Amino acid sequence: MRKFSSVVLLLVLTAGLAAAAEFGYPAAGEPWYSIKVRFEAAPAVLGSGTWTLVRVAVDGKRARDFALFQDGQETPGHDIDAAKPFDLKVRWSWEARRTYEIKAEFEAAGGRGVKTLTTREKAPAGKGYWNAAWKSYLSLLVSEDDGLERTKMPVHATFGVLSSYLRSADEIRLVRAERSGADVVYTEVPFQVYDVRTWNDPKITAQVDKDEKTGATTVRYHATTSFSLAFLTDLKPRQKATYLVFYNNPGAKRPVFKTELKVTGQGLGKTVENAFYKVVLHPKSGTIYEVVEKSSAVKLEHKLETNGSVHWNPDVYAPPHAWYHVSDWDKPAYKEDAGPVFYSLRREAPLPMPKGIRVAVTYYFYAGTPFILAESAMTIENDIFVESLRNAEIVFNKAVFNKAAWRGVDGKLTTLDFASSRKHPRHAAHIRADAPWIAFYSDARGLGFASLFLDQALPNLHGGSASQQQPYIYIENGPWYYMSRGIVDSFGSNNQTRLLPVKAGSLYYERNAWLPFAFAKDQGFASRLDALYGMLKHPVGLAEDIETYVESPEGWIVPILTEPFEEGVKGAIGAPKKK
Repeated sequence: MRKFSSVVLLLVLTAGLAAAAEFGYPAAGEPWYSIKVRFEAAPAVLGSGTWTLVRVAVDGKRARDFALFQDGQETPGHDIDAAKPFDLKVRWSWEARRTYEIKAEFEAAGGRGVKTLTTREKAPAGKGYWNAAWKSYLSLLVSEDDGLERTKMPVHATFGVLSSYLRSADEIRLVRAERSGADVVYTEVPFQVYDVRTWNDPKITAQVDKDEKTGATTVRYHATTSFSLAFLTDLKPRQKATYLVFYNNPGAKRPVFKTELKVTGQGLGKTVENAFYKVVLHPKSGTIYEVVEKSSAVKLEHKLETNGSVHWNPDVYAPPHAWYHVSDWDKPAYKEDAGPVFYSLRREAPLPMPKGIRVAVTYYFYAGTPFILAESAMTIENDIFVESLRNAEIVFNKAVFNKAAWRGVDGKLTTLDFASSRKHPRHAAHIRADAPWIAFYSDARGLGFASLFLDQALPNLHGGSASQQQPYIYIENGPWYYMSRGIVDSFGSNNQTRLLPVKAGSLYYERNAWLPFAFAKDQGFASRLDALYGMLKHPVGLAEDIETYVESPEGWIVPILTEPFEEGVKGAIGAPKKK
């Protein structure tokens, strides 16, 4: 590592040769606490030609993260034209009213020596660094890029830090920094940490690279702790925000946040509620069984056949076996995450028949948000023949709703009055598979339930696409009302005795949102669903900015591209010949 030394040619540029410094905050999309200084008279010291910035120090401590600016833009590397003024911006957790000494060490092209520019700058009387007890922070830059107003939108992000900097997840804090004139306003944000994992294999961390010429060693791997973090964000259209994740404070206690999210019950039969809804999960399958829209206190339910759940699938009908749905599960394996921001329930199990069909379904319930998110994945392990393979089915009895509406991919809004619609077994409506949303509703009650179709992926694990047979979404009017997505579905056709192939390796993934909602008849609800669909379909942008740790090696580490082998590639230049 290069050090400042009296051995090298050292010239000092005094503070008088630098313009007033800018002490920056990480806010509005800016990732760093920073000190930015302008060297107006650098040519007097450096002379002419190209010089490379090789080291920066603040109060004698190495600063690994910095940027150079010249001619009004950031330089692509660390080179400057010494004949012109330039700006140096250093990532530094500055404190108010404190004076800092910034040293920049430059190396001339062609081995013409090393020179150092030095300046001393005093920080303003603002808030400065959030809290010095937390020695490290990383920035999560959140951007609204679709021109949408976003309120309490869920954000999930995963980070990895060196384990020596994070002893416990209890010490993590989340702070949103926003500019207020020349200063900043800090707001601690409720968050939830989950899925904390540490990688630390002593046999691997002990490995070092050794330079054959200098003998210098480089540690190739460090123990790493990763964690996921969830919170809710508010953003105006095109707004950028900076959220600071503080850590490296072993003495910190776990924060406690108030939340409206309430989870009660045992096992799979939980009841989940927030300010907008109360949802009861089936005690055997964990599927959604009842939904209460709280502003109206109206219960939405099915309870007409089999298990009576509202949410039924993924499902498969492969005669001579019975028709099996995830709502038919009996105590599947499950995993929960619970906290002040969200409650999630992930269930994974095979369908009873035929053998080799595995399904995973995850629900997400959030504090402060009126919608529920659901993800499902179904994998087909063996070639099978089916009459139906479906997803996204929601079923209600006829006690509340009497109409349906959906937005087409062409932007057209279509409505359906069940009183005059086709009846089961004919479909009441046949809709394109990529329709954005469908809602069941009642004008008289001013109440609805919408299913928003956010994402779908249909790959085959062995290559190509999962098996499909003209997928579509349909609405059914029988003893009940339901909507479902037919992916391979001869049963819903006029020739339902056909059995159609589903190839091994087919994977069916889907992400949907469900929204129980109230509305005023004279205002409607379509624009609200359009806006929510846009926000969930196109999530906010996320970018991480993290400090360069002192433990991190200088420069780039060449990756391991091949495992050791004996003979090399046949015919390659230099490959050893077989004896």
